[in-house]
Amino acid sequence: MQFLSRARPAFELGLDLCVFAFLPLLTLFSRATAPLVGVAGLCAFGLAVPGGLATWRRLWKPAALFAALLAWGLLSTLWAVAPARSVVTAWRLLGLFAAGLSLVAAVPSVTAPMRLATCLCAGLVLGLGLTLVQYATLGALTQPFFDRPFYEPQLNQVENGFVLLVLPLTALLALQRRLVVAAAFAGALAAMIYLLVGEAARAAFLVGVGSAILVYVQRRWVVRLAAALTALIVILAPILFPLLIRLGDAQRWANAVKPLSLWHRLEIWSFVGARIAERPLLGWGLDSSRAIPGGDALTPQGVPWLPLHPHNVALQIWLELGVPGVALFVVLVGGLWLALGRVPWPRLYAAAAGGSLAAAFTVALGSYGLWQEWWIGSEFLALFLILVMGRLALSK
Repeated sequence: MQFLSRARPAFELGLDLCVFAFLPLLTLFSRATAPLVGVAGLCAFGLAVPGGLATWRRLWKPAALFAALLAWGLLSTLWAVAPARSVVTAWRLLGLFAAGLSLVAAVPSVTAPMRLATCLCAGLVLGLGLTLVQYATLGALTQPFFDRPFYEPQLNQVENGFVLLVLPLTALLALQRRLVVAAAFAGALAAMIYLLVGEAARAAFLVGVGSAILVYVQRRWVVRLAAALTALIVILAPILFPLLIRLGDAQRWANAVKPLSLWHRLEIWSFVGARIAERPLLGWGLDSSRAIPGGDALTPQGVPWLPLHPHNVALQIWLELGVPGVALFVVLVGGLWLALGRVPWPRLYAAAAGGSLAAAFTVALGSYGLWQEWWIGSEFLALFLILVMGRLALSK
């Protein structure tokens, strides 16, 4: 314990470096975000441990939820269509959840939150520059390291990273009366979000801004409504999302928004809805999406009905973990909204954090796999940063 206490400055410096590297890594090698979060989690653990049991006791609820989710996922190997994959995924999630909880636990132990925020800003500037170079040169910075050609959606990961952080960072700078810097960051990030090709990120940014305005006007009731709405969307997902393909002119509308890609997403959701109906209670097993029967059959467009995962967090939790998994997920996300209603942040910062939470949920409903390590890691790092910036916002 004495060694950890003496090493705390080194652990905090390690966290600063991880924060600085976060967005540049998302730009260049997004999969490296998962090991980055592992390193950040170890640094955070070393920073938080000297605080004793009190540091960890306040995290017992999310820890219990994560433990229950992992336990149910492991139990699902008994009927999973890909049991070996379920076990491997559970172990990976154990590491990610431990790192995420360590990051949250370390928030009060950060002795130089302004330095950490400065590292975020420096990394953000570097990330913006690297993203612009990658976009303009068709991936010249990373193409020598890959066999496959660069294509613009490879920048969607950092685009979503920008979406998660733009509102809280802008709000903090505004509270610090750095209005010119706040406007510059907000303008640059918004321009980059709309320059890149990620439709989910653009939609999430708009949802985030709208949600932030609502939370600013009436935080107490809006967070409760958001918690209820989130739960309703997740619970009704097997009905709502598969129905979209049956709406009039759905294919014409989908192709007008994003040719081929969005229509294929609707086909995936229709297929997944039918598979959920076959096993609604227990699901098909943790991370079994790749092995769902019929998933590799081809649609009329000649693409698989279910490539890798459903591209929808609500459908994936239903498909793989059934009713128990859905219940745990609803409690987790709803708990985040309700916690936002209790935290004593300034009105502007709380609204920005609410916008970030709404944006994250929007991205999750239309993009990545539920268990993708880099995305879970990005969410944990973003949460850590929002909580640390919240400490700075309280001091203003």
